[in-house]
Amino acid sequence: MAIKNNWTPLGCGADFLDSSANTTSSLSEFPCDLVERVKDIGLSIEDLFLAWEIARLAGKNLNGRQHRALLTLILTVRLSSLEGSSRLPLERGSLLERTLEDLSANVEEQNAVMELVTTAQNISRGDSDSALTSIMGTPGEYKPLIIDQNCLYFQKLHVLESRVGKYLLERIEIPVSPIEDYAVETAIKDLFNSPSKGPHGMIELDPEQKEAVRNALYGNISVISGRPGSGKTSIVAGILRAVTRVGYPALASVALAAPTGKAADRMRQSISEHLAGIPSLSEADQKLFAQCPPSYTLHRLLGYSPGRDLFLHNENNPLAELLVIVDESSMIDLAMMDRLLRALQPEARLILLGDADQLPSIEAGAVLRDICRSKKAEELNRVTVLSKSYRAREEDSAGKSILNLAASFRDGILKLPDKSNPYLNIRRQVSDLSFQGPELLLPGSAHQNLQFFERWHSLFSEGLPDLEDRIQHSYISGPAGFDKETTEMLRIIHSHFDKFRILCVTRVTVGGTGSEEINAYFHKRWSESHKRDYPYYHSPRYMVGEPVMVTRNDYNLQLYNGDSGLVLDVSPVSGSRRLPAEPMAVFPRSGKYTAYPLEALRGRLELAWASTVHKAQGSEYDHIALLLPGKYVRPLTRELLYTAVTRAKKSVSIIGSEEVLKTGLQHSVERASGLTNILSGGNDNE
Repeated sequence: MAIKNNWTPLGCGADFLDSSANTTSSLSEFPCDLVERVKDIGLSIEDLFLAWEIARLAGKNLNGRQHRALLTLILTVRLSSLEGSSRLPLERGSLLERTLEDLSANVEEQNAVMELVTTAQNISRGDSDSALTSIMGTPGEYKPLIIDQNCLYFQKLHVLESRVGKYLLERIEIPVSPIEDYAVETAIKDLFNSPSKGPHGMIELDPEQKEAVRNALYGNISVISGRPGSGKTSIVAGILRAVTRVGYPALASVALAAPTGKAADRMRQSISEHLAGIPSLSEADQKLFAQCPPSYTLHRLLGYSPGRDLFLHNENNPLAELLVIVDESSMIDLAMMDRLLRALQPEARLILLGDADQLPSIEAGAVLRDICRSKKAEELNRVTVLSKSYRAREEDSAGKSILNLAASFRDGILKLPDKSNPYLNIRRQVSDLSFQGPELLLPGSAHQNLQFFERWHSLFSEGLPDLEDRIQHSYISGPAGFDKETTEMLRIIHSHFDKFRILCVTRVTVGGTGSEEINAYFHKRWSESHKRDYPYYHSPRYMVGEPVMVTRNDYNLQLYNGDSGLVLDVSPVSGSRRLPAEPMAVFPRSGKYTAYPLEALRGRLELAWASTVHKAQGSEYDHIALLLPGKYVRPLTRELLYTAVTRAKKSVSIIGSEEVLKTGLQHSVERASGLTNILSGGNDNE
């Protein structure tokens, strides 16, 4: 049986499963020796099988050594895409060599791969006789691998990057403003003269924020990038107030969205609070307050159907909204941005808010970062960068120290305390921690982490004097949910839990610093101290009073990945009958709370005493503790450290060695992308 030289979902896999296949051993034998090697760097057996199938499509045109080199090259492309790159640069000294080292490729294997790279480069120059042309092509061809701009792509990622670049460039270059300048400027002047009142006084927009509002009202796309707490929500409220005043588009044609349910819910709530703080509501503000657009997750906005794994809205069925405002845009990957752009009407305006310096999306792409680096977007005032933060207030010494630390981390610098930079305090014992501003607890005894957990638990428990009473209370939920008084009780306890979070670099155990092991520790401690209070629960997965987080979207229950809640005793009321209290997961929803039976969320919940920094993105806490691994691991980068520090308002406790911290700051998220080049008017991927 000859090898099928075509690209189909099963393709060569059928040959592999067919015992009658008559192929040479160099082509048919699965590389079992690579199974453990790829697992060690995060690749799966499926990734290896995919690479093996693609390599087999080259047929007998390559010898055994070349097939092995091709397999290795494909694995490097796969590994780089899993780490967020859309492409793999092929020049020496680049991501390619580093990825080959991660694959533990020896010198002979690396040399063989570089020989194939030369062959691939010849294909990009028009060599149609190459042995690789069956699987490798140039832009526009339907081949598994595409070589473009001396970079190797998976064909799907090349198409996505090209399409996203095309749509974004069109929006950047074409100004679309059906509103007269006079009407815009009049509206802006009016809202600037009637600011909202916040907890620290009147929220008067600074010059950068005013410029962001003005830029957002012109053009087809606007990007607003700023540190957490830089007033992006106030800017959104300002944009909506201006839109209401000029009357275009109608509020019914405005959509608010975010990548996660928590971020979407917080966005809507923050806008409502901003409007409620305006001392004297004008007619336009009253209209906006009554008709403020709802906020959605991007999946819900685009009509995602989990059963069919399809999106309702696309270029053939676009969104009706003429203005779409998306928060936490740094979390949007290339594929989701492609879906969003294709679903917008040509005349619709898109406003993206986020922090380009934070961790990019988990999947491939760093779209917000790439737009902010676009020369053309900058020249046409499509990007506004905010430099001031109002979350950790600069007037407060602890807050100012956190801001200084975040700025140095963003630049990859660790400034230890001296007379000019006294903001990162070194602690050598757990008892020395003050939980004010930034502190670095250096490694000490073998039990130091456990001692820290006990100190952290005390800080948490003492933060709300009647915490135990509130946890042991049975909350009554009627047919319409919780009443106003109960809602306020739930708000107090949820607010308290949301003030504290331990952050980890990884989920899995890395010397006892992974979020799974820390959650297990706190769960055991909580269970032992509360077992007598809940004798009907022998070995529960979740105890009453424990924080939980949603790990998978559930569109029927309107719960989304990253949503945080608490397990509490809830007594449902059915008709006139009050049912016995049972542990339920209680989540905030647009100023209210909803309780879900734990059984209904089986497989969708995890404990949230600790979480990865990725999971905490988009959240804010009074106090955070960041546990560093005992030795450097790849996810530890300056972007991760910056993101972790900027979650805090009052204190940052970094637990780990100075050496590991410095090493992390020396590493930046390395994402190879051609999008910035496209958006800057360079050669695009066509």
